Amino acid sequence: MSLATRRFGAAAALLVAACAICAAPAWAEDAVGEAFPMTRSAFRWVRPPPARPPPYRRASPIGPTQTPYMHKIEYTELQIVCPKVIDPVTGYPKNDPTCTVPSATVAVGEEALDTRKELGLMNGDLVNVTLEEVDTEENPSRRRLLSIIREEQRTGRQLLKTTTQLPKVTYKLKSLKQLKKNSQKEIYAGKPIDLRTIVYIMDFSDCKLSGWSAPPALTKEKIAADMLRAANAPSNNLANYYGTCSYEKTLFSPDNFMVLGPVPVPCIGGVTPPPRPPRPPRPPPRAGAATSLSRRNDTYDDWWDLSKFCTASEQQAWERAAEAYAQAEVAKDPNSAYGKKLQAILTWKERRRNIYVLPPSVKCSWSGYADVTCTSATCSAYVRGYSDNAMQVIMHEAMHNYGLEHAGRGTLEYGDATDVMGDFNKAGKGLLCPNAPNMYRIGWAKPINPPGTPPFIIETTGAWGNLTAKNFTTNNWLRGLVIPAQGTRDDNMIVVNVGAEDNSPGAKKATSAQSYYFSYRIKNNTANGYDSGLTGDFNKKVLVHNYNGIQSERVFGFKSNLLDSGPSFQRTGNAWISPFLALDANGLGGGVRLEVKSTTDTQAVVDICRITENGKEQSCSDGLDNDCDGRFDDEDPDCA
Repeated sequence: MSLATRRFGAAAALLVAACAICAAPAWAEDAVGEAFPMTRSAFRWVRPPPARPPPYRRASPIGPTQTPYMHKIEYTELQIVCPKVIDPVTGYPKNDPTCTVPSATVAVGEEALDTRKELGLMNGDLVNVTLEEVDTEENPSRRRLLSIIREEQRTGRQLLKTTTQLPKVTYKLKSLKQLKKNSQKEIYAGKPIDLRTIVYIMDFSDCKLSGWSAPPALTKEKIAADMLRAANAPSNNLANYYGTCSYEKTLFSPDNFMVLGPVPVPCIGGVTPPPRPPRPPRPPPRAGAATSLSRRNDTYDDWWDLSKFCTASEQQAWERAAEAYAQAEVAKDPNSAYGKKLQAILTWKERRRNIYVLPPSVKCSWSGYADVTCTSATCSAYVRGYSDNAMQVIMHEAMHNYGLEHAGRGTLEYGDATDVMGDFNKAGKGLLCPNAPNMYRIGWAKPINPPGTPPFIIETTGAWGNLTAKNFTTNNWLRGLVIPAQGTRDDNMIVVNVGAEDNSPGAKKATSAQSYYFSYRIKNNTANGYDSGLTGDFNKKVLVHNYNGIQSERVFGFKSNLLDSGPSFQRTGNAWISPFLALDANGLGGGVRLEVKSTTDTQAVVDICRITENGKEQSCSDGLDNDCDGRFDDEDPDCA
């Protein structure tokens, strides 16, 4: 058979499959049943616009080095998928065979975040949902899109730029009732978290498109060498990232890690529904209504087309194919060491990590994509392609699995260059460990303990360095506080919230009270050392972050924000001053002044003052420096 004949046959088969999927009419009815909500976050790399000189001026002959790539937030997506259950015979996780709910995107972007927060949804919660199919003239039906695909294949013309489209909401969330809340899993509580991980090399060559096969150079051996602590591994290998940044509180052992693939996935296909009672008669079409975006029709419960889409349906197809491939690998020789090891990982019921390395040309607009929190039997992270910065991308997505949000600076979603959850573009092959708020959020670090406390004492809570209004009642200056470099010990930050009465549960708190995190970072010149990926801009600097979240996977909507770094702070030299919050009826609020007194290779010494009178000393006989300018009562010119 000639190459041309084979290509024609493959194209014909593709069209037949597409037509089979498109032929059946869609059911326009509500979907009701039990499901898992899944919040997922995506980002991509883009080239920044070229730097241009101001109008009417010549460009400088030597300009700043152009950043090769920068982060661009893509979207957050709230999906509804079938619940995972454990097969009683094999012990493998699988989709609940009684599931009657389709894979669906119900919210995108800010709406997804707001819905998650309003309903208190965590990945892996069991919910009962009612979904209504979306009809809209703006979003053509998937069957209509497939007819466009066939037209493209027939004529060679490009009619639709599907690669630039964001996910469309395929169902409206009419109702949701929580049946079971999953428990917190990803916060360190005294026992190291020993991760189980499978990396799948995915192969979409069935689509017969350039760049859709697994790259020949991307072997299982290369990925294993990149991710484990081996002699030839990059310094930012995944095992080193986890172990070093967590102070060995999270383990990434080769005994619990495997790489599989290439995993072939059919380019086009569908999931045939299990036997069910006949559906009720279809209602007459609504006047002027467009065709539904649903992936469910009379023939399939869910269909996918990898060559054109990158939605929940395609993602579920990848995952089903990978899981089937892994189980088939075990079945080849279940009694071998390889088979036993893989089976042990597959049957692990606590948060198995699945990392999917996709072909570089796959029709997804993002560079990385991951579940935010991991509380069910498995959780997913996807990376498109496998570039030189793959370990930074994978660690970023892996920390989404931990429940971390992006690390920002001002209005820049990824603006914090001191955290792998922010701008890791300049970290190279080094480790860029999370910032202080994110380290606290997942239990990897805590506020400072009393002076003289040995490092890495599990029983200590760091409450001594978690300051509230109560700490400033007799003297509003606390002097000589030592902040250890973040890489030297796990009690390494000071947290201040002068709008809180104290740290007890249910303590009074002023409206709009803010928590500030003060930490100290040192660039490590050892290739695989803590913060070896930190840039010189933040070396030997006291960092100031704002973060109002707590150590809970169910408190949503809070992200860390890098405010400043010193001793040379942006406005006031060696001092940083917070915005002032007017004191409420309980005397809570005010502001914070931080002064950096000294810095070394291991620690910074700071003074912290609570501001209770904004801008000018008004109480001139209370023995306090109320405006924190260093002068008390009559010594202050304000009292003259």
